[in-house]
Amino acid sequence: MIDVKPTIYLNDIHRTYDMGGEVQVHALREINLQIMPEEMLAIMGPSGSGKSTLMHILGCLDRPTSGQYPLEGQDVRQKTDDELA
Repeated sequence: MIDVKPTIYLNDIHRTYDMGGEVQVHALREINLQIMPEEMLAIMGPSGSGKSTLMHILGCLDRPTSGQYPLEGQDVRQKTDDELA
């Protein structure tokens, strides 16, 4: 049996933006996603549901506040900007 690993794996991803003071916006909460090789999917939802935030995290344009997104064996939150570029 062949052990096929996901191409993209997100575990309990959260993204919170601090808006100053005690105001926080929770753009993503508890996102779990596994995309296998050659699998296709669509990310759909209403305006303000976090689609763009999720895509920015997947494309390493933004980092999650918490959770795990391993890329090349290392969590993206621990990679430098140069490594992500």
